Amino acid sequence: MAGGKRCDAAVPEKPRILQVGPIPPPIDGGIAAYLEGLLQSAVAERYEMRPFTVRVPAAYRHVRGLRPLLSLQFMGRFARSLRRERPALVHIHSSAHLGFWEKALFARMVRRHALPCLFHLHGGDFDRFLLGLSPRRASAARRVLQGTSGVVVPCAGWRALVEGFAAPGRVHVVPNAIHVGAFPERTVPRDQGSVRLLFLGFVSARKGLDELLQAVQELLRTGCTGFELDIVGGEEDRGQLLHYRQLYRAAGLGERVRFHGTRLGREKLGFLQRADLFVLPSRNESFGIANLEAMASGLPVVSTRTGAIPEYLESGVHGLLVDPGDAKGLAEALRRLILDADLRARLGAAARQRARDYDWGVVASSVAAVYDHLLQEQPAALAR
Repeated sequence: MAGGKRCDAAVPEKPRILQVGPIPPPIDGGIAAYLEGLLQSAVAERYEMRPFTVRVPAAYRHVRGLRPLLSLQFMGRFARSLRRERPALVHIHSSAHLGFWEKALFARMVRRHALPCLFHLHGGDFDRFLLGLSPRRASAARRVLQGTSGVVVPCAGWRALVEGFAAPGRVHVVPNAIHVGAFPERTVPRDQGSVRLLFLGFVSARKGLDELLQAVQELLRTGCTGFELDIVGGEEDRGQLLHYRQLYRAAGLGERVRFHGTRLGREKLGFLQRADLFVLPSRNESFGIANLEAMASGLPVVSTRTGAIPEYLESGVHGLLVDPGDAKGLAEALRRLILDADLRARLGAAARQRARDYDWGVVASSVAAVYDHLLQEQPAALAR
């Protein structure tokens, strides 16, 4: 070493990824849950993650005229963040409807900075959103997605649809994931007189609360009474929680069915640990992360054939699936599991094993592969 000085090899900098979405805490929706898992996964060790939050306060969600003002605030902050952070890649997490058009403006700004942009589609109704667009809006959505470096969808069933909007070869299927170890399995059956059902998700028509009411009524009408139901979750739209509480109470189910509102962290885990089976009868989903959390807890799941659910939950193996909107089929699936403890135990054990395939320790490599692919396409971005 010349002059007796030590020459240490330069440590290469990690590529900087700007994550755009409702950065947790709190974990009050599917995108926030995904981001929490992503930011705590091995992906965050390989890349330098920088968060940019677009969390919408409740006041803005309920007063429509305020929302565009918030979008303008987001745009100004985002422009400053791009200049300050100088990311190698921008990962935008988008819901449908207004959220999509807002994130479209973000993607346009990223493109002006000549940076790779990954546009991640979330939300159970994103497929219906795209299919329902007018020709003019569909053309605008196509320009948005074709102007990105890549598009992520959470289920293989959406690939063909989104490929009709995105640039050829730019659609990546990456499933959602959870930290399975955060959901301890209940190994000792509860000594109880009734089977405890659990619904976990937004209280809304989209999540199947109407069909669940009809199914509960059908069970009682046909003499299946040995169960109780906990409904855990906040409202997707203003007034829905009160609406469904009143609806179930008017049906005479006030004591059998309990609404608990939003429960996070340990409280949510407590409900999963006390349950015997899980039900999520959604009319449409992109992935249904609550199903995966229940499976990781060792619970058999009754859910619907929509989005990614049939891709990770095999009916008769990890739980039971019915068609969306099929209240009678839902009642029959619930009846089978309410009356058969051995079946619940067998499906629950298989569900727990299946959930491990969707642990962040497994899925992180798929996310990293997409990042690497986009960064290799634009290596100059790494020097920024």
